[in-house]
Amino acid sequence: MKKKLEYLRLQIISSFTWVPKIILVSLILAIIIGAAAYGISAYTSNSDDSSLLKVAIVYDDNDNSKYIRQAMSLIADEESVSEVCSLVEMDEESALTGLKDGTVDVVVLIPKGLIRSIMNGQNKTIEMIFPSVGVNNSSYIYQEMINAGTSVVSTAEAGVYSMDDVLNALFSGQKDKQTELENKLSEIYFSYGLDRSIYFSVTDVSKTEGLSTTQFYIATGFMLLLLFSGIVCEKLFVVNNNSLTRVLRIAGIKEGYISFSRIMGICLVYTGFFWLVCIFLGIVGLRFPAIFNYYELSSHLDLITSLIGLFVINYAILSFIFFIFILIDNTIYKVIGLFIIGIVCMYMSGCIIPSSLLPNAVRIIGNFLPTYYFFRLIGQIMTTNINPILLFENVLIAVVLTSLASLVLKLRVRRE
Repeated sequence: MKKKLEYLRLQIISSFTWVPKIILVSLILAIIIGAAAYGISAYTSNSDDSSLLKVAIVYDDNDNSKYIRQAMSLIADEESVSEVCSLVEMDEESALTGLKDGTVDVVVLIPKGLIRSIMNGQNKTIEMIFPSVGVNNSSYIYQEMINAGTSVVSTAEAGVYSMDDVLNALFSGQKDKQTELENKLSEIYFSYGLDRSIYFSVTDVSKTEGLSTTQFYIATGFMLLLLFSGIVCEKLFVVNNNSLTRVLRIAGIKEGYISFSRIMGICLVYTGFFWLVCIFLGIVGLRFPAIFNYYELSSHLDLITSLIGLFVINYAILSFIFFIFILIDNTIYKVIGLFIIGIVCMYMSGCIIPSSLLPNAVRIIGNFLPTYYFFRLIGQIMTTNINPILLFENVLIAVVLTSLASLVLKLRVRRE
């Protein structure tokens, strides 16, 4: 046991000798990530209006235009629509010209007789035209909105036609009764269409369900910082001397403890640094309370839980880096591999853009990647609302990655 503790002590001392390099690389990465985040934030704030999709609505003025205008006015006032697009009435030629020169993002062609076709069940198709280039997430969201609207209309139509069949069969000679029931059905559909609480619920996303936009990208930057500052620790992580590994094994220090000691040494360096940062933010927040909008610190207990979370997330991410470095046997390929694997895993886990905007298959796969759990824990550290189950899941991932790295190291030593 003394030999193991001495080996751990030596690894910790060795790690602390790298503090200047780790801090230097971390600062450089922080400046780069911070500059990129500031540029994105400035661009977004200066182009809020231009980010809205400009949707040109084209229809025949002589074809129930009154009802179409009423529908457009109702839809345009909905917050869920106005946050994504702005609706403009145009003639077809102007709309298509605008689509070509970029002044219009989507053209919606409403066919003649649409209202009548809905009433009689023919259901004429509304045509949407997107440009051949420049389609983005807003375009995808708009398409999803249209698909949702189509589903609601088709459900309402099915109800109306079913009601008509029932009324004609049971109350064929009672027009007053039919009118009363039809009005009741219309009231039900309008209540669902106009009452947003039917579809949406209000939740406190900053404390329990998620992060604000700013917190989201701070968490992304923090994770990138941890991942890529690990590059400077490559020499501390990798065990190149298999003869030394054999000697340590004879002394009772096996591959698993070697892996644990190397990760723990660097973890203590990172944890000590970030603990100081958290305490500093807590002190500065007393003078500038706006800091607590992003790091939601409200009590000493919140500080303690966030410090515990930082220790766990540091070890978990460093075990992820250690596993990649042990798996790849070439120094250049290790760095390239960490960059590619890290970015891909972060993207698939919804760490770069929200997972709700990712394809379903990518989102499902991302939920099983370690970065998914890392990112969620970082978010909960920022909100100081750490779920013990998530904390345990990150500990479990760290144990699994450390064990796998130890197994790879053991097989490599045996092969040689």
